[in-house]
Amino acid sequence: MSKLMLSLSLLLMGTILFLGSCTKEKGDGVVPIPTPTSPNEYIATDADFQGFRNWTVVVQLSKAQSDDGRAHTDAARTVWIKQTNAVRDQNGQYPNGTVFVKEVLGGYGIVAMVKRGGTYNAAHNGWEWIQLDSAGKITSRNSSNTCNNCHVRAKSQDYAFTKK
Repeated sequence: MSKLMLSLSLLLMGTILFLGSCTKEKGDGVVPIPTPTSPNEYIATDADFQGFRNWTVVVQLSKAQSDDGRAHTDAARTVWIKQTNAVRDQNGQYPNGTVFVKEVLGGYGIVAMVKRGGTYNAAHNGWEWIQLDSAGKITSRNSSNTCNNCHVRAKSQDYAFTKK
């Protein structure tokens, strides 16, 4: 099998696994807000993503950063951060409540990562992975192994591939 075929196969499998791991919407299209598992846990709601395209742009790329194009397909993307002052602390960690949104052109869509903290997804520093619609409404939320397994490559940057 050629390298191109192998890469395309891996990309397809990764996309299927990611989409299959997402929490499905209820019939009314509303994704329930989770219950916090600890007092210092931050839980994002639809309101947290309003106007995300007006937030601070962290990076804008014409294609994926990874050499193999696996980062949400090899397409143009923009990454925003909600909190302009959210930087990693002396321990290299973002504060709970930090919100990144990535819009990938070419059909993949809009995804977010939220530093939920508390005991949520504790093995991966409390990050929650969220899928949004074009208006910034939550369509699914999860702590998918697909997301965790990719972002663990940026563990030393608190799971964020951005340079902020």
